[in-house]
Amino acid sequence: MPRDFIEDAARDQGVIFDAEGFETAFKAERDRARASWKGAAKQTANPAYQQLPKSEFEGYHQTRSDGCEVLAILRDGQGVPELRGGEEGEVQGVRAHQVIMKSPSPATNPGAGGTLRVGDRVDAVVNVEIRRSTMRNHTATHLLQAGLREVLGPHVKQAGSLVAPNHLRFDFSHFTGVAEEELQDVEDIINKEVLGNQKVEVIENVPIDVAINQYHAMALFGEKYGDRVRVIKIGDFSTELCGGTHTGQTGEIGLIKLLKEGSVSAGVRRIEAVTGEGSLQHFRKDHELEGVVAGITPHSGTNSPAEALKAELEKKDSEIKKLQRELDQVRMKSASSSVGSVTDKIREVNGVRVLAHRADNLERQQMRTLVDQLRDRSGRASWCWGRLQMAACPSSSA
Repeated sequence: MPRDFIEDAARDQGVIFDAEGFETAFKAERDRARASWKGAAKQTANPAYQQLPKSEFEGYHQTRSDGCEVLAILRDGQGVPELRGGEEGEVQGVRAHQVIMKSPSPATNPGAGGTLRVGDRVDAVVNVEIRRSTMRNHTATHLLQAGLREVLGPHVKQAGSLVAPNHLRFDFSHFTGVAEEELQDVEDIINKEVLGNQKVEVIENVPIDVAINQYHAMALFGEKYGDRVRVIKIGDFSTELCGGTHTGQTGEIGLIKLLKEGSVSAGVRRIEAVTGEGSLQHFRKDHELEGVVAGITPHSGTNSPAEALKAELEKKDSEIKKLQRELDQVRMKSASSSVGSVTDKIREVNGVRVLAHRADNLERQQMRTLVDQLRDRSGRASWCWGRLQMAACPSSSA
């Protein structure tokens, strides 16, 4: 994260920013990134993984790999020869996978050991629906960043993101809130790319200087890049360095719906959005809301449900304010009439003329008005008053 973002976040939380410690940690991280798992970087990996042969990620082109050998098993950070039923750990096959071994039911699978050992062969299978949903949201994130830069300006840069199967979250640098009209412009622009069914081009093994200088690719926040990188290019609209999985065409996204925008910290904004089936579910909920609105607002062929609801709420608000004014007038009239002849209520206490009167359900300004009326009727006096009662206060001028 950029240093100025960290400083702002620390200041907002009342935390002292350690500039010297930041520079030391930043240099160490930069050195590790440059090493790219060569030499010093290996010291940060678990020793159980350091001597393993290199494995290739096959998930770009398939969602199932049969006969994968279990190369290593970690439990509580330590290498172990096996995982038994109910135990949790990490398994190195094609990649490191966090797993929980399930104990088989003796009734349905008698004789099964329920144990996974180093050297076993397993079939690595991806949940296709989850993968596809995640890919849609991932590709949409690339489009969203490009759309924000087009509408808000080239200063927009990614400051964090979440790509989940059911939604996406994108944090970006920007100096103020994004207006509703701007959000609509971004939504229109990126969905135009979706409807255009642009090809999502994957360019493998590109020299980093070529990717930056020739392709003008943007680097995603938090990523570490080696000498050769992977470029994701969506027409002339978006070009970024990215190692994740993506849709083959933008049309597979279905539709991108921006849900909300808000502040994360000073200079950082956040947008949340849905795609694909998430968009469909969102529109279904909107349709249900339209049905509710139609039932409580007058039918109008010229107004949208939102406009009709807004008009109806404004009408109700006006009626409520009118009734509130009338109620205030009735309360004030009732309080004033209850005063009656104030001279009959004035009592002398220790040589001081005192008038006590109770008035309920009055607002502060109404109470002031009633005090003025009592003072005018009782003659020259000094007054003190409370929310529920008022009394003449002794003074030299009373």
